[in-house]
Amino acid sequence: MIYDLISIGSITRDIFLLTDRGKIFKTPQDKLAPEWLGFELGEKICVEEIVENPGGVATNLSVGTRKLGLNSAPLGPSQAGTSVIIINKKTGERVIFYEKSSGHINLERLKKLKTSWLSVSSLTGNWRREADIILAYIKQNKAKLIVAPSTSMIRDSFKNLKRLLSQTEIIFLNRNEAIEIAFQEKIKTSDIRRLIKILHKMGPKIVCLTDGKKGAYASDGQKIFYSPIKKVKTVDVTGAGDAFASGFLGFYLKGASLEKSLKMGILNSASVVRYIGTTKGLLADKSRALVK
Repeated sequence: MIYDLISIGSITRDIFLLTDRGKIFKTPQDKLAPEWLGFELGEKICVEEIVENPGGVATNLSVGTRKLGLNSAPLGPSQAGTSVIIINKKTGERVIFYEKSSGHINLERLKKLKTSWLSVSSLTGNWRREADIILAYIKQNKAKLIVAPSTSMIRDSFKNLKRLLSQTEIIFLNRNEAIEIAFQEKIKTSDIRRLIKILHKMGPKIVCLTDGKKGAYASDGQKIFYSPIKKVKTVDVTGAGDAFASGFLGFYLKGASLEKSLKMGILNSASVVRYIGTTKGLLADKSRALVK
């Protein structure tokens, strides 16, 4: 069997804690961390609701793209890690605490699988050996590479991320992650167009960059497409980025234009944030009619 997409990344058990007791602090002088969620030290926090769901980027991408008609499979740790997610009930914004071991993935299993596209995210520590396996795999199997670099991938082993990016077809990341990559390259900028240009220069042919409530961008190096968010009642923003990626890929990997794929990413993301958890709101194949 040849898969359309295999997604390497975390597979987790997500525990959501909903509370309205946290306070959001803005620190605009800190470009890498402009907002913080804080609680009084020593306080006993009242949690209004506790919800448990499956999650992790490998799970989210596989479920999302399967619902849009792709033959997709996750490849993650043999034992799911646990993530604890604190949700600010007033805004739907969250802070995620995850086990570092969730990124320790045995990629020997990859050698027995065939796929047209390979997505990589959530690797932690020094993942040089994993990078070697991934690069050898795409060369041997003529697979196209997708990278969704987590903060740990950028900070833990940037030189190996650069190796992957030099061979990448599509990159998905948010503005803060793009700023972090530019910072690692000793470039201080938060300008969207400059960040996209920097990323293209590192290798990716398609750059997809999300900017929270400001919308998202998709670039092929020649033209940058932009889409605002679809305004909905936000309950939980966890998984919004993965939903955007799966929506985009569900269209783009089937031959849709960059512009239509971007719109589907936005719609999928808007649907997911209406629910607690990362997979409940993912759109199905029949939703293709929503994209004009």
